[in-house]
Parts: sequence; C-alpha cells; structure tokens
Amino acid sequence: MRLLKRLLLVLALATIALPSISAAQEDSGERLGVRAGYMSSDDGLYEYYGDGWDLTLYFTEHLYRKLLLNVQLAAIYLGDARVPDLDDQLTVSYGIVSQMRFFYFSVGPMLRIPIGQSWATCAAAGVGIYSVSVSFSSAITAFDYSDQHVGFNGGLGVTRRITGNVSAELNGSVHYVNVDENLTDLYWAFTNGGDAPLMLGLALGVVVDLH
Repeated sequence: MRLLKRLLLVLALATIALPSISAAQEDSGERLGVRAGYMSSDDGLYEYYGDGWDLTLYFTEHLYRKLLLNVQLAAIYLGDARVPDLDDQLTVSYGIVSQMRFFYFSVGPMLRIPIGQSWATCAAAGVGIYSVSVSFSSAITAFDYSDQHVGFNGGLGVTRRITGNVSAELNGSVHYVNVDENLTDLYWAFTNGGDAPLMLGLALGVVVDLH
C-alpha cells in the first residue's frame, strides 16, 4: 500500500506536467542521460535497510518511429542496517555494520512521444541482471559479497528541452528483483526472510541529444 500511494503520486506529477499534445518533428532518438533521485523500499527491505537513492546512466537508440532501445547502467544505494543485531548474528562478529546496494544492467524498449516542440513523454520497460551487494565494515576491516539475480523495471517520465540538444527530465520508476528463499541468498538472509524486493523511485535528470 505504501508503494502504491507513491506510484500514484508519481503518475499524478507526470500528468500535471504534460501540456497539450501537438505535432512535433521526429528525431534520431540517440540520447545519453543521467538521473538521480529518491528510492522507496518496502517489506523486509524497508524494515532492515530503509529507503535510499539511485543513480542511473542510460543510452537510447532509435528502432522504429517513436520506439527506442533503452540501455541502463545504474546503482541503488540504501543506508546502514536498521537492525544491527541481524548482521552481527549472521557474520558471527560483534560491531559489524552492513549496507545493501543494488547494481544493475538492463535493456528494453522505450516509447517516446514528442509533445509540442519542447516536451516529450516516455514509457519504458526493461529486464536485466541485478547484483545485490552487502558490504560490511568494522573497526578492523571491511569486505563485501554479492549475488546476481534477474530483475525487471519500468519507467514513466517527461522531458523538457532546455537548449538545442539538452533536456531536463522527471522520471518515476519501479523495480522488482527475483531472489532465492534460502540462507545462501544475501538478500533473503540479510532481510530476515523478506519478500523479493519491490522498489519505487522518483528522479530528476539531464538528457543530451547525440545527433
């Protein structure tokens, strides 16, 4: 319910930002963008690590008309463990501080619809490899481990052209990552058996046309 409310808020913000649709010239679709923003978590991930932030680098390539190929390389950072006793028990070490992060590479289609001469709206979906990483630190040493899982993401955003080839972007995203429900899975173990993570993000970014 918490994530659903935030998703509805993202959709409402995007809808408010959209001006009336009018004709616009087609472009090459080749763009390089970067965005950063807030990432909301839920269930065991929220209970044990809380919300965080994400940083995404992406590239789009024209496929057909308004259909693009969207390639993303990104990281999601969460805070320190909110229940410090769990990582102490699992590592059999007192005073360990753990952090959870997600690094992912995904590919998928994007639909981009120009709106007037300055605005555009985009909807994207992707599938990729999500690396779930847990880093540990203590007064003596630091180390980390990671697991790789298949994950899925979707996004909805609006862009507004600032200069001839630079645009500002508002984007909402959702991420779902498959995990294994056993103690050998880092995510499952360090969220005390939490459900597969579902995360919702809201970010601002800059997009550069490459043509």
